[in-house]
Amino acid sequence: MSETALIIELTKSIGFPAVIFAIWYIYHKSQVKTFEDIVNNNFIVLKDLLETNQYHAALLSRIESKIDTNLWCPILKKELQKGG
Repeated sequence: MSETALIIELTKSIGFPAVIFAIWYIYHKSQVKTFEDIVNNNFIVLKDLLETNQYHAALLSRIESKIDTNLWCPILKKELQKGG
């Protein structure tokens, strides 16, 4: 028995309260679907943001290591010449 047939049968046997229930039920189903879509979209966005953050963290780590080991920087050369 489909939802429409069930609603018609409830309306015949119960009356106006069944109509109110049917309206609430249809509204509730649409709100649940909307909520699920929002949650799924947020999950996809957050997953992409996590991947982007991990990529940026790796790039920053590489930049930091290159800065720390750079011997061609004039300021670092002066510091090494003073110390050595």
